Amino acid sequence: MLPAMNAEPPPAETAALPGAAMLPVGGRVLVIRLSALGDVLFALETVAALKRERPDVRIDFLVEDRFRRLLDDHPDLDEVLSYPRSRWLRIPGSLWRLRRRRYDVVLDVHGIQKSALHVLFARARHKVGPLPPAAREGASFAYSLKVPMPTPPPHRAEIGHRLLRAIGLSGAPTQSRMHTTPPPPALLADLPRPRVLLHPGTSAFAAFKRWPTERFAELAERLCARGVSVLVGFGPGEQELAAPALQRAPRARAVDGKQLGLAGFAGVLAECDVVVAADTGPLHMAAAVGARCVALFGPKDPARYGPRAHGAVHHELLRHAVPCQPCRRRTCVTPLCVLGVQVDDVEQAVLRQLAEVTG
Repeated sequence: MLPAMNAEPPPAETAALPGAAMLPVGGRVLVIRLSALGDVLFALETVAALKRERPDVRIDFLVEDRFRRLLDDHPDLDEVLSYPRSRWLRIPGSLWRLRRRRYDVVLDVHGIQKSALHVLFARARHKVGPLPPAAREGASFAYSLKVPMPTPPPHRAEIGHRLLRAIGLSGAPTQSRMHTTPPPPALLADLPRPRVLLHPGTSAFAAFKRWPTERFAELAERLCARGVSVLVGFGPGEQELAAPALQRAPRARAVDGKQLGLAGFAGVLAECDVVVAADTGPLHMAAAVGARCVALFGPKDPARYGPRAHGAVHHELLRHAVPCQPCRRRTCVTPLCVLGVQVDDVEQAVLRQLAEVTG
């Protein structure tokens, strides 16, 4: 078991750089983080920190179209711009629409070739982004202010804080805010607390990070036997991953993320006491809305990708130590780092979290 990734005070070596770009009163900032779901949520920490220190500043956010609904109506954002990833013919028009705007500062917290292309098209006095190893694919060539990064790279959320410090702000870690919509009344009406949501899925390309579905099913059965209200969440195409838990624990409640949408699913997570999930977007959604998390980590480094904790809420990270951790592979035939996590360990982690909630 590893400690959660709590936000740390800004280190001395990331103080404002010489000649740092300063934001004028009422200035405009564009934050770029195109994907993925968890990383977009990490970037909202940057937005929250910027807005806390400079409430006068207008903040726009550029994101892939599939995540736009997550940011619509966000209280800290003035406008959400979409990158039409799923509609290639519209990309040139998207870039030229960006070109028609003017910004004082562009912050590229993504740091890849695709995000750097948008930095180049944007009209801004200062274009700020990370140097390698946080930046990849030559992205740093697009920045007028290149911000040094340590090796190994810091947590994904910390990259944005370092960019803020480079333009003369404190960059103090601030909990992100996430727009949610209330869940349908019938979904939770007869589910007393405590409530635990299990999410067996991950994105398809990261399937080797999944904890076995039969272990989720056993965990659901055990928690229901203890009188805990259990929900099982799943996204598009993940019904088969949720089915074993719903079959083995008939009192468990299904939560269909496709029907609810991102904001609606986040609203359900906000009404749960503990969320159990692998290293995937819903885990970071749960952390963003204030739920306690039991994070089942395997190949990835939790120091870079772990759920963020703020205030009195903390999370538990469970992983099975193997010599090849952390790894950058996209597939693995026998992911022992995940398979080594036992149901007993996860159950006890959930009970510890519930004890803190009730105590």
